[in-house]
Amino acid sequence: MEPSRWERAKYGAAMGGAVGLCIGLVFGGLSAMRNGPGRNGYVNNLAQTMVSSTAMFAFFMAIGSVIRTEEALAIDYAELDQNKGRKNIWGGAVRFKTPPVVILQQQQQRQEN
Repeated sequence: MEPSRWERAKYGAAMGGAVGLCIGLVFGGLSAMRNGPGRNGYVNNLAQTMVSSTAMFAFFMAIGSVIRTEEALAIDYAELDQNKGRKNIWGGAVRFKTPPVVILQQQQQRQEN
């Protein structure tokens, strides 16, 4: 069974949080070494950078993982190859005569009938 959208968002947030922590540690540490501790001190400055980057990456990865893993329709690639192996004069494949979206719609209509 595939994970639900909520589970995908949680997975994405966890991955983004881990990445954000690492990036916050690196860039916060470099910033503290380069610019000094500031008025809050080294640890507070580093923690603030890590928390803000963690929140940002977790938010965007949660959204991105849900969008990226939407259920894709099965595409019949043999039917999409309308050119039957013909090549153009530069050696690449000839472009589609019919857009792939139209072909997918035709496949869906055939499955419904």
